[in-house]
Amino acid sequence: MANANANAHDAYDGKIINDPFELPEFVNWLRRSTRDTACVLLSQDTHGNPHVPLDQVRKTVGSRAVTVVLDNAVQQSARNQLGIVNPHHGAARIFPPGDAWCDDSSLVYCVLSALPPQEFLARIDDKLNALASAQRNKPAAAPRVSAPTPTPRYNAAAAARAKQHTETPNLADVREDYRLFRIDVAYAPLCRDAILSPGRQYPCILVSLSPGDAEPYLNVPELLREIENDAVVFEIADRQAEDWLREHLPPWARAYSGACRFFYPRNGSARMYSDLHRMNDRADSPRVVAALAEAVWNTAYPGGYSVGGAGSPSEEDDAASASENTGRAHAPQRALASGVVEMVLDSAAYVRAEDERIPRKATMIELPRTIVETQPLETLLRKGQHVRGYAAGTGEFEIVPEWNNPHDALRAYVPGVTVAGRVTYVCKDMLKFMLYPALADSPAVEVVVRGPDLFAGTAVNTDADMRPVFSRGATIALHIEERDAGEWLFSLPSPADTVIEPPSVLPEGPAWLPMADALAYLSRLHAHSTLADVPVESLLETVDSVPSAQTTIRTMHRQLTEAQAENRRLEQANEQLRAENADLTKRNREYEKSIGEANPLAVFSGRFASAREELDWQLRAQSLLQFTVEERERRPLAQWSYADGFFDSLAECEHGDMSRWSLIRTMLLVLTGKETLNGLRQHQLRTGRGGDNPGRKDEHGNTIYRCNVHGQYRLHFTRGGVDRVTFLSVNTHDDLLL
Repeated sequence: MANANANAHDAYDGKIINDPFELPEFVNWLRRSTRDTACVLLSQDTHGNPHVPLDQVRKTVGSRAVTVVLDNAVQQSARNQLGIVNPHHGAARIFPPGDAWCDDSSLVYCVLSALPPQEFLARIDDKLNALASAQRNKPAAAPRVSAPTPTPRYNAAAAARAKQHTETPNLADVREDYRLFRIDVAYAPLCRDAILSPGRQYPCILVSLSPGDAEPYLNVPELLREIENDAVVFEIADRQAEDWLREHLPPWARAYSGACRFFYPRNGSARMYSDLHRMNDRADSPRVVAALAEAVWNTAYPGGYSVGGAGSPSEEDDAASASENTGRAHAPQRALASGVVEMVLDSAAYVRAEDERIPRKATMIELPRTIVETQPLETLLRKGQHVRGYAAGTGEFEIVPEWNNPHDALRAYVPGVTVAGRVTYVCKDMLKFMLYPALADSPAVEVVVRGPDLFAGTAVNTDADMRPVFSRGATIALHIEERDAGEWLFSLPSPADTVIEPPSVLPEGPAWLPMADALAYLSRLHAHSTLADVPVESLLETVDSVPSAQTTIRTMHRQLTEAQAENRRLEQANEQLRAENADLTKRNREYEKSIGEANPLAVFSGRFASAREELDWQLRAQSLLQFTVEERERRPLAQWSYADGFFDSLAECEHGDMSRWSLIRTMLLVLTGKETLNGLRQHQLRTGRGGDNPGRKDEHGNTIYRCNVHGQYRLHFTRGGVDRVTFLSVNTHDDLLL
């Protein structure tokens, strides 16, 4: 079998899989439980090239693994056969020996092509080293961890002998006092397991080292004198232990850089409650010692306590008087209480504590600065949410926030889903995408997204400037292509994609980020936009160096030059259109006059004694041509007359280019009651240009109407009853509005 594996190694190492019939054989080889060598599977980018040349990758890999390139021609088939562990877009996948990865895809390392080539090779080298180390050091059964419990007496000599003869590590080996355990890197895993133990029924305190010193800021002996036997203290003894615990404890359980962490008892509860106490120097020690002692006493004496101890009534009185003499007052109990958010109104929330009838106004303690500045209350709390805190005074409830772990909160953010986040920075070819905000003791989950990677394979130019599309503080949605530890690869989503709801920062809370219009930016990607569309303050934030400023100025100057040239072109086109429109208007008027001259009644013009007699005859004669017998019987002409000045206005318009026969046809439509036809646009003559101006009336109180003749000419008339029309004048559109 070893020979078969060696032959397969020789057959696949350095090979490019581009034959769809050869791909299944290679995948079958990957799935063999007898395969005793790792495999580095490279993919090609959109141009058909690996992110780093194959020879360079093989030189880095050496004999530690088989190096294979997956051609884009078989990419779709490979995705169907390998699923989420299929590499693409230039990324690499590192498969361990054997077939365990088939059941646990987390065993397959991913190296994304967003890394520079040298870092890409270094990451492959690191992953192969980690893979080899994991193979050499198979995880053994975890040692049984006994919870450290206070003992009434401590025998140092016996502890030393036990430490020498202990075959497996035990926390008793590092007990300095019956309450104090000094944790070095060898015992850090046991410390972590003791802290996170689901059955831990005692409070414990984790004390970290001060920066640049081998001792903590906290006065540990003073703390031990204060808490007596009521808690266990884990003091970090060396920098390696602090680094290990920082990496392996969840964010809400870490303490480093001089800080101290207090852990409440689990008592079978699924939740862990803890308080972080930060320290800047040794001057903070008295304050933190007092706060830690207060937390220990609240836990040890849930029914209340007094400084100096409890005893008979007389003893309590003596203790009280002694405390007055020493300046230490009788302290009230501040036990954590449970509550439910009753309502959230604007910037206030109300919590119903325990079984109280009246809700208390809620406040939050220990809020991170980033949460205070960026997160409104409605993104932290919602109705029905369970919280813990202190019932303060008669009407307040101080919520002790129990921040969700970012790693757990983003567990649903897997390749193939579209997620929302906030843009925290944007420049020409890069933006920062925040997936989760910074909390009390964990930084924000923020990813650098580069334009060429985001726009690859789309209709958007990979060199497109990102600033006109994305703005700082905006909520956008992106599609997850790959995710490997802290490395993310995103692509543009489809407008029809479903954006999953962002997680909450508190248990049972609302989404930390409202995601309305998270896909709205997609429409701007294809719009013609320039740097002039970016607010100047936002644009200045993207310029962080002289070369960056020079590039931005050059871009804006080029865009301004292009816009000016385009404006000149459009202005010339508009001038040409205006000239063509004027010519068409002139031709239309000439056409109207030619139609009038072609009218069979035109030859009778000028053969009447007066203009009134001629117009009356033309109206009656034109009605014979314009209407059928049935129409004339159904709608006979109304009686009509002319106002003084009508014929003067008619002569004035006919000196222009108004057609007499267009006017006659319009007058006939008015006389037959058809002036409401759309083409005539009949409406009241108003006292001004505004639509809200009152309508005009003649001296008899009749409403004056106007309707179109043709072009700019309007006919004005009144209707004095059903069968009586008075024609007032013929004018251009604005003559009577002056």
